[in-house]
Amino acid sequence: MSKGNLVLALCLTVLGCKDSGGSSENRVPVPQAPQVDLGQTSAGFFAYYTRVDSQDIPEKITGPYADIVVNIDGKGKLVFGRDHSYRPVWHFGDDSTPVGHLADISADVNARFDKSNDFSFVRILEQSDSKVVIHWRYFPQADPIKGRVPEGVVHEIFSITADGNVTRLYRPGTDRIADWKARKGAILQTMQLTASGIADVQNKSGELVIGTVQSSENARVNHSLPGKPVSHWQFDEGEGTSTIDNLSSATGYIDSHGSDWVGGVSGSALLFDGYRSAVVVAQDEAPVLTDSISIGAWINLAAYPWNDAPIIHQSNRVGNEGYYFGINSSGKLIFRANSKTLISDSVIPTNQWVHVGVSAGNNVSLYINGAVDKNQSSSINLATPDMPVILGMNNSVLPATDGVRQSEIDEFNHFSSLFGIEGAIDEVVIYNQSLTAKAFSKIYNDFLTAQKEAPDSSVTKRQLPDLEKYPQKFGGIYTKLDFHDVWDNLWRVTENEDIVVRFDDKPISYVYWRGTSHGMNLVTDNRWMSDQSVEIVIPDPDDPETPASTFNPIVSLAEHMSDKAALRTHVRMIENTSARVKVHWRYAAADVFDLPVMDTAYIDEVHTIYPDGVAIRDVFYHPAADEGGIEFYQDFQWLLGPDQKAEDFLNYNAVSIAGLTGDSVDVIYPRPEHNQTPLQGNIAVLNSQTNWKVFGVSQGGGFFPSSNGESSEHIDFLGGVFPFAGPWNHWPVAQIPSDGRFSVANDRVSHFAVGNLEAFEYGTGSMMYGFTQGTPTDLQGLAKSWISPPTIDAIKGVDGNTVTYLTDERAYSLKAAGALEEISLKVKASNTNPLQNPTLVIRQWGADSLPEVKFNSEVVSEAKTGVVRDADGTQSLIVWLPVAATSDSTIEIRSNPSA
Repeated sequence: MSKGNLVLALCLTVLGCKDSGGSSENRVPVPQAPQVDLGQTSAGFFAYYTRVDSQDIPEKITGPYADIVVNIDGKGKLVFGRDHSYRPVWHFGDDSTPVGHLADISADVNARFDKSNDFSFVRILEQSDSKVVIHWRYFPQADPIKGRVPEGVVHEIFSITADGNVTRLYRPGTDRIADWKARKGAILQTMQLTASGIADVQNKSGELVIGTVQSSENARVNHSLPGKPVSHWQFDEGEGTSTIDNLSSATGYIDSHGSDWVGGVSGSALLFDGYRSAVVVAQDEAPVLTDSISIGAWINLAAYPWNDAPIIHQSNRVGNEGYYFGINSSGKLIFRANSKTLISDSVIPTNQWVHVGVSAGNNVSLYINGAVDKNQSSSINLATPDMPVILGMNNSVLPATDGVRQSEIDEFNHFSSLFGIEGAIDEVVIYNQSLTAKAFSKIYNDFLTAQKEAPDSSVTKRQLPDLEKYPQKFGGIYTKLDFHDVWDNLWRVTENEDIVVRFDDKPISYVYWRGTSHGMNLVTDNRWMSDQSVEIVIPDPDDPETPASTFNPIVSLAEHMSDKAALRTHVRMIENTSARVKVHWRYAAADVFDLPVMDTAYIDEVHTIYPDGVAIRDVFYHPAADEGGIEFYQDFQWLLGPDQKAEDFLNYNAVSIAGLTGDSVDVIYPRPEHNQTPLQGNIAVLNSQTNWKVFGVSQGGGFFPSSNGESSEHIDFLGGVFPFAGPWNHWPVAQIPSDGRFSVANDRVSHFAVGNLEAFEYGTGSMMYGFTQGTPTDLQGLAKSWISPPTIDAIKGVDGNTVTYLTDERAYSLKAAGALEEISLKVKASNTNPLQNPTLVIRQWGADSLPEVKFNSEVVSEAKTGVVRDADGTQSLIVWLPVAATSDSTIEIRSNPSA
């Protein structure tokens, strides 16, 4: 979050400030859904999203796609609803019965065990004429602390056939990733849904193992060590949850989620995830040290730690007692003994094997690749505490360095946590004597000489997910996007966690990835543009110095970036046809401690994406129904993958803007300190050095460029100061409890901001996004066709002769007048109200058949059509037309073109 955006967000606190477009007389309506009669037996086999009314859960926090109904012809409805935290309930005639729990639910098993369904959701993964597949995710103990551990989650997959047969796969979370992949604890349950209830329930377990996790290793290197080491950790076991000291036979117990073993400089090495991974050696098996110590190790860093992190230590309070040998947040080698610290001059490079060492006695010297890097004349006076030896992980909490808001309120924004090394460690050697520089040179050079081939140097490489493996065909895909094993393996998710939307003729993607808290990303040429969410400053309600009528000091921020473990966020495809994809993203306004702002602080976003690459983002913040208006939520933010730099794809003219008429203007950075007066223009093109460029359009207002008043002093741009806001790396991917941390290097995934459009001024909560090869002026026709679309008159076949434009979908809505064979429409287009790539949503279509579409009496062969189930279970026809007009035109829909 940039400093300028913090100013904007200040008027959006929970104390009730309204935006410029809101008033008590102009409240935002709560999204509605038709009433569903669960006792009615409907024809057909199909599933659909809807909202089933409930007496037990507040409707004001619920959007129109909250629940799922599976209709089974002539038998009943299987409902995955909020009343039972989405546990399915079979409705047959006037009766109903819930499917039995397989998890150990702490609450009343017949009630809604997740109070506000914070952590429970369902989605339709697949449906056809013969099968429907539903995914249910929940926490048996609906608590964010318990849900953060891998064992705290359960996934259930229901495969339902047209004849009422149900196969239910129950998968509880496991501590170790290997157990998860092997489906440990899984149960396969079958049952039959009948007109008189649930019958023939049978369980199977213990027969669901699908494979094991393989380890890897490089060639082993035969080399000798000088002197007499007292400990040598070779890490060549290559498997298991412990490792043995080659000299003392001490046991190091590996505490991790798994995927610990990778190819090392010799044989295998241990891979550390930075958040849990550690090797712990009991204090009574630790080497006996007196007044001298030397340590050597090979390391391969994936990223620099958030603060000091150990390669190995036996210390209390990060080396204030004992010894501590590790890396600091700048990537420099550190050694601390009884509060005395030496820091290297050189920075350890990432993603390559580096030999590091320290010798300490009367003098302390640090070594990198066999050469002295830094030394000082100082006796260490070594005394080890009664603590275990730990490799790779701290044993006391620290805040990350380089917090954004360094002031008296900094404690509220940048909190301490446990973390460690992110990367691989191999061949750790300890001496109870101070080695010479010649000895360290020998260790390094003898090892290189003995190597027959170079070890894999990129075992810890991270990168933003690869999207090119997905077919370039329009439509949405449920998938699991990969970042890196040790990060991916922090979670227990299915292969359907994320969503990627691809296109027929454009190398572009919309991506919803848990690494970005499921927020929307626009990606082209491996450049990711992300965005902000509803963002709220949480004030301190206990501050006696601040009257309730004014704003309290900042305690923390509530935004999607705060939900780093994706506890209260999920995405689902509501529609997925050749005409459009509709993605529902739901999240809560909660802070980095998983505390929601208030009971109603939930956000439903619906993103409607069309074959031309254009999307409409419709945001509904539920408290807005009471307060009026829509909270701040828009901010163009680029992501940088590891080793990527902003200058690789941006120049100083990073944005161009224009209004609905007139010329465009380049926004040149750096900008002066944030100004409350926006630049005029509601069309913004992000001038990336890519073939396709991201654009945004708001319905009014202007553009607020980000200043570099909040930018990292560590990151330059073309040799000068960083001209934009950021970059920050407390999000995405990162798991530290911080809502503002400046990047210190290009080692992690980070983000930076260039500015935001005034999306909330008109209170509709919708924005247009897309990709272009042109300038803002090339988009003026498209923008006008959305903001001031032409009216359409019904000529034939429309119920009530009414056609309504849905701004929040970029579509015209109408209802078919019975079983007519033709719908005829007249479009009143003009230069002021142009038509461009319009969409028709024809409700009550009443069939699965697709029609012929004509524009100005000519068949549109490239028209895209699809039939979806509406929220009342009926069929709606979606028609997308790749046409444009600035004069009166006609559209004809013929359900039977041969007639």
